[in-house]
Amino acid sequence: MRYLILIAALALLAVPAQAQVTSYYSWEDGGTILGSYGNLVGEANVSGPQMGSQGSTLPDYECPGAQEGTYYLHVAEDPHDGTPQAYIAWVTNLNDGDEVTASFYGYDITPGASPSHRIWGSYTTSDDINNYLASASGSSEYTAGLGWDRVEHTWTFAGGDGNALVIQDRLYSTPSTSAPDHTDYWVDYVCVTSPAHSTQVFPGESTPVEGSTWATIKALFR
Repeated sequence: MRYLILIAALALLAVPAQAQVTSYYSWEDGGTILGSYGNLVGEANVSGPQMGSQGSTLPDYECPGAQEGTYYLHVAEDPHDGTPQAYIAWVTNLNDGDEVTASFYGYDITPGASPSHRIWGSYTTSDDINNYLASASGSSEYTAGLGWDRVEHTWTFAGGDGNALVIQDRLYSTPSTSAPDHTDYWVDYVCVTSPAHSTQVFPGESTPVEGSTWATIKALFR
């Protein structure tokens, strides 16, 4: 029996780990978003300090600039209604059981309150990012409210009839339903790790990213 256990253990060790690809995107190429859901407006590629509103129509807080590089993403909710989402990455050609890890930085200066960000996902087909099939859920953690803050989540893909995962910035405002209120948000530095057989798509001219090496990743920022 001990020999059978040893053989089984050695067999498990002999199975190669699935090759993974990690890519980064920080809006240096002029991109904005891949799509959106809900009352999301004002998507723009910005640089330098930006003034915005935390829920009124008047600017009342400032983002000091990009978390990484020079450029970053601005989006807004107007009017407040539900929970809008900005599509900031898309991983296609996935199989059930594949693991995808993604993260991004959201700007937030309201600890324990809104406006704030969460990382979320949804399942689609690989030929249409807007072909929504089901929610993939996401992290229960919000941005901390101390400036730029990183949120991250790992999904084990279970897309049913779909084979793609949309990475979303899920946006929270206060109050959640009260027109004509307006809230501004800023996002930067997306990181996605997925199987090498998948395709990673980001906003802008440098996508899709497939099978990227470290040299390819660095080239995105030249």
